[in-house]
Amino acid sequence: MPRLGAKVCLLRCTLLSSLLFLLVCSIHETEQNSYCQQIITQKHLAELQELADTQMQHPGRVSFRFIDKVQLDDPVCYVKAAFPLLGEILGKTEFKENSSNAKKLQTVRRMYSRIDENVDPCIREEDDEERELSQKCFREFTTSPYEMLALVKQFFHDIDLLLQTKETFEKDCSHVYRKVCLEPEQTSSPLEQHRKEPKVTGSHREPLIYVAVASVVAVLLAVGGLLFYKYRSRALERRLDESERDPEEPERRALQGARGRAELETQQL
Repeated sequence: MPRLGAKVCLLRCTLLSSLLFLLVCSIHETEQNSYCQQIITQKHLAELQELADTQMQHPGRVSFRFIDKVQLDDPVCYVKAAFPLLGEILGKTEFKENSSNAKKLQTVRRMYSRIDENVDPCIREEDDEERELSQKCFREFTTSPYEMLALVKQFFHDIDLLLQTKETFEKDCSHVYRKVCLEPEQTSSPLEQHRKEPKVTGSHREPLIYVAVASVVAVLLAVGGLLFYKYRSRALERRLDESERDPEEPERRALQGARGRAELETQQL
């Protein structure tokens, strides 16, 4: 009996420890989810919209790196890949010091920092392989300031939707990045790359045709001139040969010339 009581006590202690561990984990997970769900508020999204609206008439263009959401059609992987780039955009966005827009932007920056400042970040950081592959998804965008800030607002909205569904961002996105973002040149053969090289368009081909036609015409004219020159030279040579073979030819020419002059004088009389 004493041995059985000891075993029962050990079993009870084990069960109690397990339940206590599960309770602590549950409380931690609940606190973590609650923390992440409360970071992005409607006020933050409204302030981002106001920042975008004040830039609608700005004539300039801005360039920045980001992820093409249409190309990377996976909400979790899209957020994981683009989240570091969002910090770059917020870091280089500037407004007049102490202006209302500058204060709103500072609030948004603090909100962005809070997403990852907890012991357990709301968006799990990519491992080395994921980070290297996700960088293949980076694209250069050039838009108006309004479009850039509207993109930032939509991105925070996408994060908030995922956090509200208790998304932990534990998904390994390496296979998604490898499938979607690797450039074709890295997987295609040299023959396939040659086929993908840009072909000469009609607008570029027309000047080449004109040059070729002009060259052919010039060659034909040169050949024709050379043949005509040779023909005249041979005709002249034949005449000289014939005059040399007929010794009376000069006398006939002189007689014809004198007869012509006599006829001319008679007509004048």
